[in-house]
Amino acid sequence: MKDLPKKINQIQVCVEGRHLGVLTQGAAHHYQPVQDQQHVSLTMTQQGIDGYSSGALHPIFSQNLPEGFNRRFIAQKLARYAKVNDMYLLALQGNQGIGILDYQSDLNLPDTDALNLSDILSYNAKEPLFPQLLEKYYLRNSLAGMQPKVSIANVETLQTDRTIQQKDFIVKSFDHEFPLLTVNEFVCMQAAKACGLQPPPTYLSNNLETYVVERFDKTATGIRLGYEDFTTLMKKPNDADAKYTGSYETLLKATHLYTGSLIEVEKMYKYIVFNCLIGNGDAHLKNFALQYFQDMKTVFVSPPFDITHTLIYPTIDQNMALKLRKSKFFPNLSELIKLATSDSFRIRHAKEIVHRFSENILDYLKQSNEVQLMPGLRQSIERSIARTMTTSMTQKVYQHDKQRKFE
Repeated sequence: MKDLPKKINQIQVCVEGRHLGVLTQGAAHHYQPVQDQQHVSLTMTQQGIDGYSSGALHPIFSQNLPEGFNRRFIAQKLARYAKVNDMYLLALQGNQGIGILDYQSDLNLPDTDALNLSDILSYNAKEPLFPQLLEKYYLRNSLAGMQPKVSIANVETLQTDRTIQQKDFIVKSFDHEFPLLTVNEFVCMQAAKACGLQPPPTYLSNNLETYVVERFDKTATGIRLGYEDFTTLMKKPNDADAKYTGSYETLLKATHLYTGSLIEVEKMYKYIVFNCLIGNGDAHLKNFALQYFQDMKTVFVSPPFDITHTLIYPTIDQNMALKLRKSKFFPNLSELIKLATSDSFRIRHAKEIVHRFSENILDYLKQSNEVQLMPGLRQSIERSIARTMTTSMTQKVYQHDKQRKFE
């Protein structure tokens, strides 16, 4: 620890060893590109300007900064050695951040030992595994989100006589306020798979204490993909409230603007429909993203991720994270169908999509063993679907005494 720099005021921004620009912090944060062939963000593509200055860290750099539990943990661990601000947390990502960008600075972090996925899933000692993983990997654990999680690179997944497959994973746990969140997210992601939404591979440990999801910012051949969530794409500030400002209508329009593809707009529409049916009140702007190859010529919607059935937790409000038709109340069938049409696009067969998804989720719940591991989960999701599939609904009064999602 004593070898860590006290502060970080300059970071070299790279893609696979190619130097894109310099990020510095003085009176403001300033990013200075050093070439015109490749941009750091879909939102920062202007040519011939003298860099980009911002009081707060630019959205493309701040989107993966840790929030909540992880940020507090890192700050407390390094308090004696360094000034842990946004620049420092960005530098900690190094080449392990989600997306295509690498960050080089005065930090020189040691490599960590490899892990085996089967060891994570079969762990059964008295001492919980997640705190051990957090202690081991926190220096490379700059992940967005409020809940406890850790990113682990090059996890061994399959060994044969000739080769060991290694993939990058995110491992999550839960706390007393949101019991069995691991089971909850696993079930929701499997339900998304049943709807044909192609989520990344997910795993649930035998003791139910950890949930593991494969990172999806690399292709099957190992090519890294650009990644930008919608707080970045909509140029929102990096604070707790910004990701909850906006609407699902705007999310669809922004998808159309950046991708230029009705296929991708329909994919995003399906994600929104699924989140409404499954009862996910935490589908905010950071939980939707676009991806692209290095040339930025083909932009597409990322796979679904971070989906949970929030309505089962009594301390969370019963509303959606974003507005739909100027309300955060969960929509009914007719409102979801109306969402499929705007001035710039029209999604065909919207009613059929909603009906098919509701049936697929219900069918999955009937045959799922994992949904039985969390008391009341199946029944609560079924109530969410039944409410959505009505043609009219009586709205509940907003309860201000309940917290916003997982804060």
